Amino acid sequence: MRLDRAGRLAWVLCAGIVAGCTCGRGEGTGGSGPLAEDDARVGGGGGRRVALEITEAFTKTTGQTAPRTSFLSPEEEITVRARLVNAPNGAEDHIRWTVRPVGAHTGPAIPATHEGKEFTFRGSSANGNAGSRQPNPPLEYEVIATATVEGQTLEARLPPTTFIRQEEVDIVRQEYADYGTSFRPRLTQISVPGRALLNTGNYTFIVEEDEGKLEELLTQVEQEVNRILNDDVQEQPVRTRGLKPNTVVVSPGPPVLEAGPLGDTDPQGDDVCVGPRVNGACSGPILAGRNGVAETLANNRQVRVELSKLVTSAYRNPQRNRVIGSRSLNSRHTRGRALDLDPRALTVRGKDARQLMCVMEAAGDRVVGTGNSFTERGAATFLDCNDVAADHVHIQR
Repeated sequence: MRLDRAGRLAWVLCAGIVAGCTCGRGEGTGGSGPLAEDDARVGGGGGRRVALEITEAFTKTTGQTAPRTSFLSPEEEITVRARLVNAPNGAEDHIRWTVRPVGAHTGPAIPATHEGKEFTFRGSSANGNAGSRQPNPPLEYEVIATATVEGQTLEARLPPTTFIRQEEVDIVRQEYADYGTSFRPRLTQISVPGRALLNTGNYTFIVEEDEGKLEELLTQVEQEVNRILNDDVQEQPVRTRGLKPNTVVVSPGPPVLEAGPLGDTDPQGDDVCVGPRVNGACSGPILAGRNGVAETLANNRQVRVELSKLVTSAYRNPQRNRVIGSRSLNSRHTRGRALDLDPRALTVRGKDARQLMCVMEAAGDRVVGTGNSFTERGAATFLDCNDVAADHVHIQR
């Protein structure tokens, strides 16, 4: 399902130091009160109340209309605004800003300090890229504004509940920036998958360069696998008589890579299987036999397999991709364009594990073309499909 951008990505910042503080005004957050404020009285006990208020905090995201305080570093700017109430003219120009990173994984703000009623800065990341099976923590910043008015120093800060903090979608996006990948996902390319098996990453969300194509790829490969497992050819119509005993009634379909022709039919009546048998089932041509009658219907095993149980990897975020041993910085897995399928646990009469590995690779060839479907062991060892060491077939768009 697609994210509800207005609901999921907009942070409604609503906190303050004084009782009754409500949400900030303006394009960043809406409402009629400050995000955070401090006040004092100047000019003695009967003096006027002077207040420093942080009124807005928002991220400038290209193409995004809803207000956000989540961000991507260093691409997206973050702007904060403040005002002084009952202060002399020009005092707001001397509001001092300090932005502090929260946690060692968050790099310094650029710049980290400023003077003026508005401050725009960018974040930076100190995340590593050694790979991980756990989600990265969010980058976040504490924002503090101070001002001195007639000898009184006021301070306002965004409290911990309203730090400038990344949401999960931007934590995911940040990984791609940290790794320097050629593909950088937009917000519209991040979604919750319709089927959990397509998410083999560290987050709730997956990234798809083309929406819905990962599930479509699985469906198309499944269709081709089942075609290959039911592709024997009826050479002689059933009940045809007067045939020579060695007349081929049913022949296997086209050769399947290194596995060769694979029969999918059991002989019926007097008909005879010639050629190899696998797990006790016929895997070769079927002849008419001594009575000279075609009695066998092709593909009578009626094989139907479902590939969802065979998916070992689909979408992977960059950190997960690195930790499992992939050498490809720009792996198709990180773009939502690849599947790994392990057919070794699949039971099909007349087929062994190596033949099924070849069937899977051949099905991938039909869907994505030769060169985009191949057999591997682990994340970086390429093998022939009938190699006993193979543990999965990788299929990518």
